[in-house]
Amino acid sequence: MSEQTLSKRGQKNVSAGEAFDKLVEIFTNVYDKDSNPDGMISLGVAENGLMHEELASYFNKLDINTRHLTYGDGPFGSRALRSALSNFFNEYFSPVNKVLPEQLVVAGGVTSVIDLISFATANPGDGILVGRPLYTSFPNDVSIRAEAKLVAVSSEGKDPMSEEMVEQYEKELVKQEKAGTKIKAIILASSPTQTKDTLKAYMRFCQKHHIHFISDEIYAMSIYSTPDNTASIPFTSALSIDTTSIIDANLVHILYGMSKDFSCNGLRAGVLLTQNNSPLIKSVKSVSLFSWPASVAEHYWTHLLNDRPFLDYYFKENSKRLAEGYTILTTFLKKREIKWIGGSNAGFFIWVDFRSFLGKGIHVDEDEKVETVAVERPSQVYRTSKKAGERDDWFFQKLIKAKVFVASGNAFFAEEHGWYRVSFSIPKEVLQVGLERLGRVLEEVKREVDG
Repeated sequence: MSEQTLSKRGQKNVSAGEAFDKLVEIFTNVYDKDSNPDGMISLGVAENGLMHEELASYFNKLDINTRHLTYGDGPFGSRALRSALSNFFNEYFSPVNKVLPEQLVVAGGVTSVIDLISFATANPGDGILVGRPLYTSFPNDVSIRAEAKLVAVSSEGKDPMSEEMVEQYEKELVKQEKAGTKIKAIILASSPTQTKDTLKAYMRFCQKHHIHFISDEIYAMSIYSTPDNTASIPFTSALSIDTTSIIDANLVHILYGMSKDFSCNGLRAGVLLTQNNSPLIKSVKSVSLFSWPASVAEHYWTHLLNDRPFLDYYFKENSKRLAEGYTILTTFLKKREIKWIGGSNAGFFIWVDFRSFLGKGIHVDEDEKVETVAVERPSQVYRTSKKAGERDDWFFQKLIKAKVFVASGNAFFAEEHGWYRVSFSIPKEVLQVGLERLGRVLEEVKREVDG
C-alpha cells in the first residue's frame, strides 16, 4: 500500500533499490583475516585494492583546509582539477586536438556522468546501445532519472571489440527503430584490444545514424603484461582519432573517472569530456548540482594528477600487481581445466566459463529463449533456458554460502548461462583465500554434477 503513495517514477525505481540491497549485504560483511575471518571475500566487484595502502598513506599527508569544507568552485569541478585533468589527457591519451579545462565537467563518479549525458541526449523512451556483456549499472545509469532504455546488443559469437561487431549494432538499431524505440547513442566500453580502425568503424556507424558516440575509457591506464600476453598493448583513446570526414566532432564524448585507474571507488569523482559540443556542456552543467563532487575528492585527485613522480611509480607498480593477480587467477583456472576469455591485458577481471558446473541437459531450448534487449532494470536478465537459469542460480548460491562472491553473468546480460566475471585486483593473500573457497565449491559441485 505504501508504494501507492509514490510517484510513478518512484514506484518503478523500487525494484532497482531492492537489487542493490543484495550487494550491500556483501559490502557490510567483508572478510578480514583478524577481525572477520568468516566474512565474505569478493571476487565479483570491479574494485582495485592492490594500491590502497600506498594511496591511503599518500592522501594522509595532504592537508585539508577550510576551502575544502566549502562549495569550492561550484558543482562541475574545480578549476584546479579540470586543469590537471586536461594536462593528464593531453599527456596520456594522445589527443588530436588539445584538451582544454572548459571542455570538462566533473561529477560524483562515472555513474553520475552517464546519468548526466543520458539526461542531456535522450528523451524518455529513447534507446542507448551497449554491447553485451555489459556493466551491470548501465541500465540504471541511463534510466533511473533520464528514463532512457538500455538496448543490449548481442555479439552472437563475434569479438565485441571488432569491426564486424558494428554489424550487430546496425541490426539492433534497425530492429529497435522499427519497434518504435529511437536510438540516440552508443556507449562503447573501451578495451585495449580495440584499434583505431575499430573506433573509426563505430564512429562511422554513429555518423550514419547521427547518434552520439560515448567512449567509456575508465581502464585506460590499468594495463599490464602477463605470460599469456607479454606485450602490453597501449590503450587507444577515441581522442586520438582525427574525426575529419568520419563523424561530426560534436557527437564524440569521453567518460573517465577516479574509481578504476586510480583505485578510488569510494571517493566518487568522474569526468565528461566533449571537445566540440558547448551546448551539451552547458546542458550538463545546468543539472550538475545533483551530482556535485566532494571538494576533498577533487583535492586528492588534483594532487595525484599533478604529482608526476608519484604517478609514474603508481601506474608502474599497479600494472605489476595487476599482472600478478591475473597470473594467480589464471593458474588456478588452468589447474582445473576451466576456460576463460584470454588475451586481456587491462582491467581487474576475466570472463570465466563455469558452464560445465551447471550439469548436463542445459543447452539452449529455442522455444524458451527470451531476448531481453531493451530493458529498464537489471532484474530483466537474458535467460537462455529455464533449466540453465535454475542451475545457474543454484551454483551462485553455493558460492555465496561458501562466503565467496563471484559475479554471475546474469548481472551483465551474458548471452548464455554459466559465465562469470571473476576479479583478481585484491591483495594476494586475500585472493588466495578466496580462490581456496572457490576451489572447494567447484569440487563439491563437480561431485554432485558427475555423481
